[in-house]
Amino acid sequence: MLFEVYLGGIKMNHHISIYAIIFAIFLILINPVSAFLILEQGETVDVDTIIDDDICIFGDTVAIKGTVLGDVMITAGRVDITGNVTGDVMVFGSEVIINGHVGDDVRVGAGKLIVNGYIGDDLMVGAGDIIVSDNAIIKGDVAFGCGQMELMGDVDGNIMGGSDKVTLSGNVGGDVELDLEDLNVLPGAHISGNLTYSGPNEATIPSDVVEKDVTFNEKTVDKENGIGAFSILWWFIKYLSLLVIGLLFITLLPNRSEAVVNAISERSLINIIAGFVLVVVMILGSILLLCTVIGIPLGFLLLFMSLALMYGARVFFGLWLGKAIFSRLGKESRPWMEMVLGLFVLLILTSLPWIGFWICLLVSFVAIGAIFSEKKRFYQELRDKGML
Repeated sequence: MLFEVYLGGIKMNHHISIYAIIFAIFLILINPVSAFLILEQGETVDVDTIIDDDICIFGDTVAIKGTVLGDVMITAGRVDITGNVTGDVMVFGSEVIINGHVGDDVRVGAGKLIVNGYIGDDLMVGAGDIIVSDNAIIKGDVAFGCGQMELMGDVDGNIMGGSDKVTLSGNVGGDVELDLEDLNVLPGAHISGNLTYSGPNEATIPSDVVEKDVTFNEKTVDKENGIGAFSILWWFIKYLSLLVIGLLFITLLPNRSEAVVNAISERSLINIIAGFVLVVVMILGSILLLCTVIGIPLGFLLLFMSLALMYGARVFFGLWLGKAIFSRLGKESRPWMEMVLGLFVLLILTSLPWIGFWICLLVSFVAIGAIFSEKKRFYQELRDKGML
């Protein structure tokens, strides 16, 4: 099964497992593992009791048959959830099957996802194949990127995503927005909101399926030149430029770089808020300066600094991501190795359709907030030592 991933305008074909792995790395690593109860690892891990805690499980085969009163994080070859989970579920595996009851959000990176059960809130997934059976109930929104998707169950919220092929025969309570190659809407389907889709060919939509508007945006597909040499070159230029910036930081300021990475791990939520506020203040300040004749040069300078900060700050998140990946794999590494791997994975993540833009913003805010937090701590230490 092939899928399409967009790298700054490139359309590239890769095996879907790469997509699932990279997407799942981000979904799993953004949650602090230290906050979870880590269960014993093994070839087969069965959870058939009541656990009143958040749990993290690693194994070849994992089965949740009991009840978990909290969140669940799983990395395994095959995952089968037939029991109850009251919180979020975050899974990375080759095959994931949800037959039970999940009370909150579900985030999955997998080769194949099958949903037969109940999901109490949103579903976010990157996979090769996605099957939402006619027994499935999803109370929130669905965001996805996949090779093929069959949606036969009920989704109370909105659906948005990108795929090669989508077959829709279930009920959707909100709007549907898709970017795909082939859309098949069966007569039994029902969409309470709008249907907006982009693709090379207009689909035949039964007249009684969509309650509101149907919008088709034709997308020209160049079968022979799907990958442009210039686009590929531009993507690698972005990667190399960030890599050069990152390598300079860890070479010239190794201690400060390490401190920023630690700040990312320790104060994620505070960093997001601080980074967002700082960027908004800088951009609004530049706009106000541009509205005055005297302040125009300073306005352009501040705006440039804001954009440069959002672009360059990602190297610290790349370093953190690379360090986390090597740690998860149990491999020894050096900072330059972590930077090379982390930035590569990060650029893939920020190039994913639909969610890449939001990942980019989130990463920038986290990194900028961590830089601000570390600078504040550094100057506080200098004041405590009487050096300021």
